[in-house]
Amino acid sequence: MPRFRHLGLLGGAILGFMLFIQITSPGASAADPIDVGGSKQLFIDSRFIESSQNVTLTANRADKLGVVFMSETAPFEQHPLFLGNVFEDGDKFKMYYSAITPAGHSLAYAESTDAITWTRPPLGLASINGDTNNNIIMGDQNNVSPDHAMVFRDERDQTGRPYRLFMSILHNPFDTSTDGVYAYDSDDGFHFTQVRRVLPLLLDNPANVLWDGRLGKYVIFTRALATSGGNQRQIARIVTDDPMQPWPYNTSAPDYHGFATTEHLNVVLKADDAIDPFSDIYYNNAILYPWAQDVYLMFITPFRHFTTSQQPWFRFQPGNDYGLLDTQLAVSRDGITWTRPSRAPYFPMGMADEWDRWLVDMGRGMVRKGNYLYQYYMSGGHTHDGGVLRPEHDALVEPKSGFGVVRQRLDGFMSADVNENGGWLLTPPLVFSGSRLRLNIDTGAMGTAFVEIRNADGAPIPGFTLAEAEETGGNYINQQVYWKGNADVSSLAGKPIRLYFKLTSAKLYAFQFTEAE
Repeated sequence: MPRFRHLGLLGGAILGFMLFIQITSPGASAADPIDVGGSKQLFIDSRFIESSQNVTLTANRADKLGVVFMSETAPFEQHPLFLGNVFEDGDKFKMYYSAITPAGHSLAYAESTDAITWTRPPLGLASINGDTNNNIIMGDQNNVSPDHAMVFRDERDQTGRPYRLFMSILHNPFDTSTDGVYAYDSDDGFHFTQVRRVLPLLLDNPANVLWDGRLGKYVIFTRALATSGGNQRQIARIVTDDPMQPWPYNTSAPDYHGFATTEHLNVVLKADDAIDPFSDIYYNNAILYPWAQDVYLMFITPFRHFTTSQQPWFRFQPGNDYGLLDTQLAVSRDGITWTRPSRAPYFPMGMADEWDRWLVDMGRGMVRKGNYLYQYYMSGGHTHDGGVLRPEHDALVEPKSGFGVVRQRLDGFMSADVNENGGWLLTPPLVFSGSRLRLNIDTGAMGTAFVEIRNADGAPIPGFTLAEAEETGGNYINQQVYWKGNADVSSLAGKPIRLYFKLTSAKLYAFQFTEAE
């Protein structure tokens, strides 16, 4: 097996989604309470809202913080190209990404201790034009294609080689006997050894591999192509016991120029033909959110295609696929059934005179620093395949590829919101463990929250009634709830209860039962 010493592989603004929940929606029965244990629970859907008044489930934008780095700051890279993955590893945050260098495409590396300032250390693994740089794999070796390479650290590894790399080896045209997705492993995240081919299909997209502890299996999200219709790029899901072994797929599906199609793989999300007939979903960037129970998030990249009939004024060049891309949020409880709570951008693309205009691709992964989560995106100041939208935009900014960073509050992707007129929500029956109830909530200065605990039949429990509840007011990630100075709810642990939230000018993100601190 060849061994590579590798050269070049919260904001609060509302997104516009308002799912209004008034009076009653289906929930668990008193005989079948939801076991929340001591895990955090997020309001990404109506799971924890059995009935309510004046409550709106709201998708929340992330805040753009600026540029991480751009092409002119990378001495050995013509420009960063694709952000493969970002994750915490020991005392560092690590970023793997692809770039175009003078010698070809490469997989490169950067690191940070604060999630905002990133450095690209000289790893000494390659020499380009006589200069040592941080490229791990170069794309001109053995037909390797690190454009869409994905690296992750497998915490379950027992071999001493926990770093996994998945990328394509391909020819033109695609050779089904040799080409496809290959798996590599490493003990340090820099020196990778090829293990085997795991999929004899062309994905033209990163293989987004993650461990799903709910299933006890690995789940892979990637692209599948529909062979007809305008909604060609779709999101597929693969489940496997071991991603380093061959991945399951429908081997009887017909060949489509080597590409993985919707007949090869199981599709879980696609664009709506009726709403967006000239669009599809370019990237998925799915994660299983690690700080709460049963929360999958997908930061999809919708691609609105330009056509000569729809945009006759655009300066088309033969063979290119032009259009605009941004990032939107999709949510799921199981990774199979997905909803898109808003069609508004998760964060805004840049204006016509800014570096991140017209195309923003969210990279996979997020990292946490204190109360905030950080995510990273790529842009190049142009439309897909390099076009500038109109002639009057040509001189506004020089297109340069780079990565930007956005910030979201912990658990802040969606919230149950109530305006200044007040409202309430009642959960279905729950069973918990622990002795304290804690909230992730923002009421600002003028809002309040009161919590009543009721029995499964809906009757207030003495000691935890609204009359005894102390108000919660302010902006908190992890605020303890009190009733006349008492925060101990351990007497109710293991018993079916309901939570009743009386809210004014509030955004309720999450609740959790914990032990006393």
